[in-house]
Amino acid sequence: MKKLTLKDMTESEQREVKTELDKARKSHGRPLTNAEQNKVKDEAVARIAAAREKIAKAARAERKANRVKPSGETFNWSSSIGSRPHR
Repeated sequence: MKKLTLKDMTESEQREVKTELDKARKSHGRPLTNAEQNKVKDEAVARIAAAREKIAKAARAERKANRVKPSGETFNWSSSIGSRPHR
């Protein structure tokens, strides 16, 4: 599966990543290096991707459960046509 990027995320998810970066910057008390920014961003993106996958998995399971189940009864051709001959 391809990596989730900021462009592929919704606005709220992008905001969440930026909030994580701000929290990390505040906790360090200085501007973050590129490596630190990338690490924080990758962790946030991985968390969001996992949450999306969990939602998608639940949706797939629900669709599978709602599928029509076979009844076990076979098709009876003679009951589907009339008893009268064609005119």
